[in-house]
Amino acid sequence: MSAPHGGVPMDAAARGAWERALALWGVHMHDAQLLPGAGAEQGAPAWFTFPPAITVDPVLVQALGGAAELESVFAHELGHHVLAPSTRIDALKIRHQLARALVAAGAETIADGDVALLSNLWADLLVNTRVALLQRRRDADGGEPGIVRLARELYRESAGTQSRLWWLYLRAYELLWNLPAGALVPVQAPEAPGPAAPAPVDELPLERLPERLREQEVALRAARREARRVAAELAGAITTHPVLDADLLAGIVRTFAGDPVTGALRFGVLVAPYLVEERAAGAAARGRMPGGGCAADHAPATAGELGRILADRRLQGPVPDRSGRDSDEVGYGPGATGQGRGQRLDVARTLELYAASDADAVVAAWYRAQAAPWVKPMSQRVSSRPAASLPGPLELWETGDDLADLDWPATLQAGAVVIPGVTTRRRSVLDDEPEKQEGSIELDLYIDSSGSMLHPHAGSPAVLAGTILALSVLRGGGRVRVASFSGPGQVAGSERFTRDAARVAADLACYFGHVTSFPLDLLDRRYAQLAPPRSEERRHLVVLSDDGLTSMFGDGNEPFADVAARTRTKLTTATLVVLARARRVEPLARAAGYDVLYLELMADAPRVCARLAEVLHG
Repeated sequence: MSAPHGGVPMDAAARGAWERALALWGVHMHDAQLLPGAGAEQGAPAWFTFPPAITVDPVLVQALGGAAELESVFAHELGHHVLAPSTRIDALKIRHQLARALVAAGAETIADGDVALLSNLWADLLVNTRVALLQRRRDADGGEPGIVRLARELYRESAGTQSRLWWLYLRAYELLWNLPAGALVPVQAPEAPGPAAPAPVDELPLERLPERLREQEVALRAARREARRVAAELAGAITTHPVLDADLLAGIVRTFAGDPVTGALRFGVLVAPYLVEERAAGAAARGRMPGGGCAADHAPATAGELGRILADRRLQGPVPDRSGRDSDEVGYGPGATGQGRGQRLDVARTLELYAASDADAVVAAWYRAQAAPWVKPMSQRVSSRPAASLPGPLELWETGDDLADLDWPATLQAGAVVIPGVTTRRRSVLDDEPEKQEGSIELDLYIDSSGSMLHPHAGSPAVLAGTILALSVLRGGGRVRVASFSGPGQVAGSERFTRDAARVAADLACYFGHVTSFPLDLLDRRYAQLAPPRSEERRHLVVLSDDGLTSMFGDGNEPFADVAARTRTKLTTATLVVLARARRVEPLARAAGYDVLYLELMADAPRVCARLAEVLHG
């Protein structure tokens, strides 16, 4: 076989090692690519990508002392495709779980390098443990597995490591591979690093600042002092026990060997504090694997991938404690009372993790994932229609019966010679219950995006509530149209009803941030020429807003004062979901025929809209 472009062909030794690695896993795959010198740019002697492909730099492998264990090099990379992460989607899910663990451990930011490091360490633990097991089963001589011999060479320089993270990681290998203590790292764990001295802040004397800026500067300096105090408390609260944690880590690897996504969170909860600890101490060396990580798929998550990732309920569940037990923290969902730290990534943290992806797609996927537990398909049943008849048992077809009723396959099975009235057969017909017909349902959803409403990127309960309503209609076969409004002339959204969930989510996430003025001109244009809905049609209008919705009934827009009342005659239902303690809109809404659902807090909007979806469903 010819070598890939820029590579070299496998020689007999490499071919043998490759075939043995494939047999070890019991898989078939196109040849690995050998690219001498490419490892320096990649930062690793071998790496894997999606779609499944493996690349090895034989020069760097030899420089690191692994030339004699090329089978294990190949087997390790194959393990990433077979076991962990196995697919690109699972690789992204693992990263998401580890980001959650970093947040729970107190990381100020979700650094891509930290997530990549933890992801590579976790996948390598699973793969190398399995490779050692497979090699021991295959080799009857009882000698040390090749992957262990390879690790001894690669980790030779770690004998004097001062990184507690790296010591913990290699000690876990000693336990998983049944090696004596001290085989890969010193018996004693390194001492915990002390906290780094805070960076000096050069502050000008207040009297040198313009008087109009002094008040803001005082508040800013107070906030900085508070942030330093909290950071110091957090650094003191982080407790790591490498010797004990190595035992826990080995147990996690054994328990979650077949579920890398779920196990990644447990791994992260145990290991992320070490990373945060080293960062707080200002440690530059993070215990990186010699030669760097071997994952080389850096393409950002697409809109479709984001939907699949965030829809996985494993990424929404509680964060366990260090012992592996689920915490008692709760997030918002049906029956929940609040959002606990580390339960799930909020929308701002999710945007941080997926910074390379399209921001609108990230926001849309996040709200759809948060809405999913609340959503129940909302459809409207209308009058019955006759059902198609059910086929019954075979009967004798006799002369005089309709020729179209003759069942030729059954007739020929009854005898080679066709004898009318003897071997001829027909299929009888049974009556069935009439089946219900789904009616047409449309939801016209108007959401306030004025400055008094929370920005969608900050986790808006109103946007979540709108998503719950919209998805309920879409999953019931209906159509949705969204209009996001703020001041005069500030309206965004789709002009037509749609069944495109991504389009609906994007429209809900529009934000203006100005005053509140309901777009009565738009409402009039959409409904003025429509006739009242027919019996099989259901038109629902819902408005999500806070105070200021009196503008919907002409307050400040008197030329359109009668639009809301006239529009009501064209609708099946019309509901205002409002946070307005003064309740000034109620008499106006009642007079125009609109129902009003009041919120004590905007955080109640998801629960109220979930209930509204059930009521509209009937």
